[in-house]
Amino acid sequence: MIPGRKRQHVSQSMQRLIEAVGLRDGQGIGFECGRRLARAVGRWLRLPMAGMALAVAPWLALPIVSAEEPDNGEFVRPKREFGELPSWQNQMGYERMPVSEKLLLGVPTRREGFTPRLTITEQYTDNVFFTAQNRGTDYITTIAPGLGYTTSGRDGELRAEYSIESRVYANNTNQNRAVSRQNGELLGLWNLTDRTTLTVFERFESFQDPTEQVTPGVMGTFGRTSINLGALMVRHRLTPSVDLLTNYANFLWSTDAPGAINSMTHEGEVGARVREAQWSRTTVKYRFRFFDFQQGRDFHSHSALVAQEFDLSETLVVSGTIGAVRVEPNPSTIEVLAQASIKKSIGDALYEISYMRDVFPPSGGLSQPLVGDFIRASTKIRLANDFLFDAGLTWILTSTRSDDLTVHTLKWNVGISYTPASWLVTRLGYDMFDQREDILGTSANRLANKVSLRLIATF
Repeated sequence: MIPGRKRQHVSQSMQRLIEAVGLRDGQGIGFECGRRLARAVGRWLRLPMAGMALAVAPWLALPIVSAEEPDNGEFVRPKREFGELPSWQNQMGYERMPVSEKLLLGVPTRREGFTPRLTITEQYTDNVFFTAQNRGTDYITTIAPGLGYTTSGRDGELRAEYSIESRVYANNTNQNRAVSRQNGELLGLWNLTDRTTLTVFERFESFQDPTEQVTPGVMGTFGRTSINLGALMVRHRLTPSVDLLTNYANFLWSTDAPGAINSMTHEGEVGARVREAQWSRTTVKYRFRFFDFQQGRDFHSHSALVAQEFDLSETLVVSGTIGAVRVEPNPSTIEVLAQASIKKSIGDALYEISYMRDVFPPSGGLSQPLVGDFIRASTKIRLANDFLFDAGLTWILTSTRSDDLTVHTLKWNVGISYTPASWLVTRLGYDMFDQREDILGTSANRLANKVSLRLIATF
């Protein structure tokens, strides 16, 4: 048994598991047994947010690279899937993407000044609250106006985005929200000197919708939740072949609900990147994270990482990372970190497969690190002019050494995007989400299917 007092001092990291697999809309806890499980497990399972919340890697930071969204220039909150990104602080742009891949993805040209847009989505789901039993269907209409701004010059560029979202449920009308979500993002890049680059990044999200799961089938979101991520990054070209890297970021999670535990995570990195050749780079980094909880015990972790990247050709990029992490207050516990990815474009097709292993701090009753293994595969294929096919698959195994918690998550999606005009993008998509969990000896299997039609107009 886990002491009740300790169960009250746990963090909220598992709340991002839902975002990791992309199931954001139309799922919650609908039946009384599920609610009891949510309350009981929620007190035990509020794991530290930072490592799991916004994992982001240099090769995928913009939503346009995700296989789950068409590339349309629309500001879409990132899926932040586990397995895509090893550090949530590096969310600016993708590096070294081959020219052929950029052309395949149809990277939009951002025009200077203001760019208004309107997104309308109609969605059908056969399990609106993502319950293991008594599944309910619903039709959800989402209307999201937005505004973007871009300016650039010789010494840098500035981008700002803001959008607001309203939802209407056909069956569960009590979930209707005139303002269900707000998103804001700011990105600035400045060349301080010809050898030093400064990047500032800020993202804000605020949402209130019980169907936006914290952890699918385990913890629901009650009240309004606010998320704020800020990052400051400096890169200095020490020599023509050596870059010095310094990064700082903080992540705030706040929920306006009784009993919620707010948290602030600070992360710092220092490292160096060496270009042995035009096609090869080695990066060595040290990472420190401090997990500061409004209630309960604070934690910190130390990580050492070595990464190797190869551009084997204009259309083939391979990368790998190996390292170790020590999570306090368990200095005797050292876990392995790993990441590997392969990206290949063939003609009008882009393929990608990746693996990541990450470790997150213990919390409260867990008293041991949580280990996650993530595998992701995706493809984008240009079928013809103005037509793009996308598909993706994500598998996640989250567990503890004692097997008190084991969650298998499988999600896959397919979609077809069509651009009938330069200002309009449409996408018809299908998503399947399957989760099998064993938590404190309680098992549950949850399955949801979703079909959606999205229209995005840019003015």
